[in-house]
Formats: sequence, structure tokens, C-alpha cells
Amino acid sequence: MISDGDYCIDNVYNRIVSILIHGEKQFIPRRSKNFYKFWWNEELSLFKQASVEANRAWRAAGKPHSGPIADKRQRTRAQYRKSIRDFQQLESVSYTNYLLDALLRKNGTNFWRCWRTNFEVVNKCLGVEHCVDTDSIAEKFAMHFCTAYTPNNPDRAKSLQDEYHKSLELAS
Repeated sequence: MISDGDYCIDNVYNRIVSILIHGEKQFIPRRSKNFYKFWWNEELSLFKQASVEANRAWRAAGKPHSGPIADKRQRTRAQYRKSIRDFQQLESVSYTNYLLDALLRKNGTNFWRCWRTNFEVVNKCLGVEHCVDTDSIAEKFAMHFCTAYTPNNPDRAKSLQDEYHKSLELAS
């Protein structure tokens, strides 16, 4: 039989979980570290737009294999791809320079921080005890904390629970 105290604990637990989920949605980034390209600029945007427009014109013309429309499409695509490669190289050069500067200054902390963020793959946890279902994982955490956290003094725990229920009754 489930007592009123169990419902109260479940309510508190559900509120804590909802607060944590809300905080996670607001403050944890949803993009990988390589998503934002600091080397992307207006010039690349213009090359991309020109390539997209040439590709649309090429499609509208029936995808010809030769002629001025096909040549323009190939030329704009080549410019766009070359520009991307050139600006990406700037990314690796700047990291290399930063790493070299950190080494020359004998700043080991900055050196290893830069090294880890750029060259190491972080192992991602894909499950808990061979489970990937969120409900199963939540249940495993609940079971773990139920067994790990028991009151030192059961009488005092019961009196605190009763006091909490009285305060809820007074509030409503």
C-alpha cells in the first residue's frame, strides 16, 4: 500500500526533475563544438549565395551538361569550395599558433586545454548499465538513491515528514 508520504516524495522528485530538465534546456548548448565556425564570414556567404543561385538556374534550364549556364554553375561551385578550404586552413593555423604560443610561454594549462578541445574525442555516455531508454535510466537512478540515502534516525525522519505534511495542509 502506498502512503501519503510516498506521493509527497514522488511530487518533490517530479518537481526536482522538471526543474533540472528546464535548466538543462536553457543553459546546455545543443550544438557540437565544431558547429559554429569562427572562420565563416560575409565573403563565404556571398560565394555560397552565388553558388546556390547558379545551381537553381542550372536546374531551371534542365540541368545542361555544357554551355554558359553549366559553366557558371561549375565556376561558382569551385570558387565556393576553394574559399571554404582556404578559410578552414586558417582555423588550423590559428590553433597551431595558439598551441605554439602556449608552449613558448610554458603555460601547460592553456596548452592542454587547447589540445583537448581540438584533438581529443570525448567519450559520450550512451547509456546507464546497458540501458538507453530514459524511463529505465530514471528508474535505475531512483533505485540507486533509494538504497543509498536512508535516514540516520528513522524517528526524526518521520517527525520531519509529519511536519512537512502539516505545512502543506496549512498552505492550502
